Amino acid sequence: MAALGQLRAARQLAAAAGSRGMFGGGAPGGRFMMPGFWVAAPAIIPSFRDGGDKIPVEAFTIDCSPYLLGPHPEQEVAERMLQTFAQMGVVRLTNTRLSNVEHMRNYAQVVVKTQMKYEGGANPRESILKNVYEVGAPHDAWLHYHHEMAYNQFSMKNLAFCSVKSPIGKGDTYLSENLSVTDELMETDLGRKLKDKGVCYIRCLTDREAYKGQGWKEGQPVYNHWQLSFGVETQAAAEEKAVECGLKVEWTTDPLKPESKRYMKTKLITSAFEFCPSVSRNVLFSSIADHNMWFDTWKGVADVPPEKRPLQMTFGDGSPISVEELKQWVRLYDRGGIRVRWQTGDIVAFCNYRYAHGRPAFELRSWEERQIGVMLGEKFQRMGALDAAW
Repeated sequence: MAALGQLRAARQLAAAAGSRGMFGGGAPGGRFMMPGFWVAAPAIIPSFRDGGDKIPVEAFTIDCSPYLLGPHPEQEVAERMLQTFAQMGVVRLTNTRLSNVEHMRNYAQVVVKTQMKYEGGANPRESILKNVYEVGAPHDAWLHYHHEMAYNQFSMKNLAFCSVKSPIGKGDTYLSENLSVTDELMETDLGRKLKDKGVCYIRCLTDREAYKGQGWKEGQPVYNHWQLSFGVETQAAAEEKAVECGLKVEWTTDPLKPESKRYMKTKLITSAFEFCPSVSRNVLFSSIADHNMWFDTWKGVADVPPEKRPLQMTFGDGSPISVEELKQWVRLYDRGGIRVRWQTGDIVAFCNYRYAHGRPAFELRSWEERQIGVMLGEKFQRMGALDAAW
C-alpha cells in the first residue's frame, strides 16, 4: 500500500502543476490526440488505425434514410443485413432514427440471433435491458483492440453494439480486420512464438465486501469483483462458474488489502489463435487487452504497480512477453483498423473471430452523454487453432 500511496501522491503533485497528459496515437505528435488523466506517457500508445480504414466503412453500411423503420425490421432491411454480414462479417445500420433500445435490439437480433448471458466476464457490466449490457469501462481510458472473452474456454461467435446516446465525434468504435492482421503476424517471430507457445491469462477479481461495493467508478483500485463477474454471492458458486469457463482457481490475499483473503485468482493456458468456421482458417484471437498494460490509463488501477494489477499475461510457457513484442502486436492490430463513427440509433453487428474491437479515450463535457448497448452473441466452446487450417 505504501508504493500505491507514493504513486498517487506523485500523480496529485503533477496534476497540481497542471501537467495533465495528452498523448498522440502511436507516438508523441501522432495522428490524433487522446485525452487522459495520466502524467507520464504509457509504454504502449495505440493509434487504432494506420492512416485510412483497412476496409471502407461504406462497404458494410446500410443507410436507412430511405426506410421508415418501425419497432421490428421489415424483410428488405433484414435481408440486406444478412447478405452484408455473410459477405463482410460485419454490418452497420445508420440514419435509423431509432431511439428505443428495445427496438435497436430487434434489429441487432437479425444477425445476433442467439445471445449468451454475461458470466465470467472481466468488465463490471450493468444491464440496460435483457441481454443488452453497458460497456463497463471508463471513457477516459483507451480500450486496446480485443476479441470478446478470449480469456475463457468459451467465447461468443458475434456481438452487436447499439448507439443509445452519442456525442458527435467522441467515443467512436474501431474495428480491426483480423484476417489481414493474422497474415502479417504469421510473417513475424512473434507470430511463430504465439503459435508454438500459446498464451497464459491470469485474472484477479476482488471481493466486493472488502471494498464496500465500490469500484473504479468511485476511484478505487478495482477492475471487477468476483460477485459481479460471475453473478453469484458465495466463493463456492464463483469457483463453480469459473471451472465451467475452463479456469483454474486460487483463493489468496488481496495485494492491496492484506486483510481480505477472498481474492480470486484465475488462470487459463490456451491457444493465441482460434479456428474460424465461416472462413475455414485460423485467426488471431488474443491481444494485449489481457496484459497489465490494459490499465495504463484507467483511473485508480493505473496507480497500481504493474505486477499487482488484476490482469497478467505471458506466453503459455510462463515466459514474459517483451515490451517490443507488445508494441509489435498493437501496431499490427492498428494496421487493420477501421473507424466506425457513431450517431444515435446506429447499430453495428460483427463477427468476433474476424474483427477485434477497441476505442481511444475521450472526454465528455457535463452536458454530453455516451451510451452503447452491448449484445453478446451465441456462445461457443473454444477449440484453438487447427493444424490443417494455417
